[in-house]
Amino acid sequence: MADSDLSYTFTCPSCAGSFSILLERIPPVQARFRCPHCKQPMDFPSRDEARVYARLQEKPAPSVPPEVAAPRRAAVASAAPNRTTPAPAPSPSRAPAAAPARESTAMPPLVLEEGSGAGSENVRFRVDKAGFEADVFDRRAMRNLIRSGEVDEKDRVRMDEDQPVAAVDLPFLKSLFALRKTSRVMPPTCCRTHTERVAHFSCRDSRRPLCEECSPEKKFGATVIRVCNHCGGTADELVAPTA
Repeated sequence: MADSDLSYTFTCPSCAGSFSILLERIPPVQARFRCPHCKQPMDFPSRDEARVYARLQEKPAPSVPPEVAAPRRAAVASAAPNRTTPAPAPSPSRAPAAAPARESTAMPPLVLEEGSGAGSENVRFRVDKAGFEADVFDRRAMRNLIRSGEVDEKDRVRMDEDQPVAAVDLPFLKSLFALRKTSRVMPPTCCRTHTERVAHFSCRDSRRPLCEECSPEKKFGATVIRVCNHCGGTADELVAPTA
């Protein structure tokens, strides 16, 4: 059976609800999402792990050969107690109704939470773009660059040692672009080295955004100027964009 036809059934550890999802809709990495019934977070396997489980779920129970089944039935019959009287007829009283089983429902699209995904904190990104040549970022840094508009969907990004592809095509970054589209406020430009800090200056030569630490003051005679820590050039103060 092809992967497009395989479904993986997952049971929520909090409410015991079961969910079925097509294998092709499962992210390639381990993810965490909330159960649509109890809203509790639960870990979901990667696509490769789910493929193994789905293959096991679809395998039929092994058949017992006739030459083995017949002796087993005979042994069971000989071990059963001999009954000299027929079993009493069942009472006509109504049996208690069985509790309704929880039906398996189709799981909604997975929405990765911020920072989710096994190993996402160890992935490193390099932006194939002028001004980013020597920079290496983790996923949190890429989130800040995407939120502030310094990395766009069409920018070429390489993950670890892979070939560069469009940033929006990387599973680790796709959800970040979706979050930026729903944001009503564009954060200020962040420092290229310390992406959690606001950039107040930029290198005059490379236009690299710089925070206070990356553009220290240097005194040249009676003149005090800001200097780019990366290339030694002059740093200019960033001007806030006008409405």
